[in-house]
Amino acid sequence: MNSDSKKQNPQGINRRSLLTAGVAGIAAAGLGVGTAQAKTVIPDPEKLWTNSNTGRRVAIINDALLQIGPPLAIELATTGHDLVIAQPEEGLVKKLEGLGSKVVVIEGVEQEGPNDETNPEHGKKLVDAAIKNFGGFDSAYFRTALHGGADILNVTKEQLQKSFDSNFVAVVSALQAVLPPLMKAGRGQVLILTSASAVRGPYDFIPYVPMRVAANNLIECAAMTAAEKGVCVNAFGTNYLNYPDAVESYGGEEAMGHVASKLPVGRFGEPEEAAHLATALLDGKNMVTTGQTIMIAGGYNSRMDDL
Repeated sequence: MNSDSKKQNPQGINRRSLLTAGVAGIAAAGLGVGTAQAKTVIPDPEKLWTNSNTGRRVAIINDALLQIGPPLAIELATTGHDLVIAQPEEGLVKKLEGLGSKVVVIEGVEQEGPNDETNPEHGKKLVDAAIKNFGGFDSAYFRTALHGGADILNVTKEQLQKSFDSNFVAVVSALQAVLPPLMKAGRGQVLILTSASAVRGPYDFIPYVPMRVAANNLIECAAMTAAEKGVCVNAFGTNYLNYPDAVESYGGEEAMGHVASKLPVGRFGEPEEAAHLATALLDGKNMVTTGQTIMIAGGYNSRMDDL
């Protein structure tokens, strides 16, 4: 070890020694491990932890009508969760109950209207219902979204404010609703749906794209606050999924097929595929992934040329 490296590392431990020695070597060197725990916290898949008083895990879904909300609810019901949901898709509650879940539906929580995601009471209603009906909850999925765009020369102050409220402030409100009870319980998982356009967005989709960028950064910051209390917080960036209205949105089968041909995977993803991955961040079996923005866009976010 040269003198420069000794100046940078006065304890005389290099990275190779650290990896070789492990925790025991760190302790022997007198470096300590702070508040870290050596014991694994990987849950027993046969008996997952829960913050509820019923012995069953409980998940909150603020939008069980659109995008990945319905298939995510089904995935979580299949894995033994009871659910607190808003705006269920027609027939969804019956299907969830058929899978063995107790389902609490919260009224007055909308994606559009006077009780949309900009209402700060939105998340609190769901949290209060989970505590009232189950004694607590374990995971929460929130979708916030207001699309629309313009280029820098044409975007208006009104557009910016609406996007700020729906795509950024609503995420703040959701996190402020769900994090305190989870952090108090000492464990939990939160997943916020944002957008893959935050990584690669069209230049003329202001103010949506910048607000999604900000939301992803916000979620990362929130994750660092919650991590020491055992709570994982992640963002889920989706794009190019085959939602029921996708063909209409893209202007027909031919137009949608053209876009699909430009995606690295060569097709649109299915909401069920995204929901399957989302479940892995909400089902209690992975308590080390946090502060991440995970993209589900068929490789679009990594492609170098434009679609």
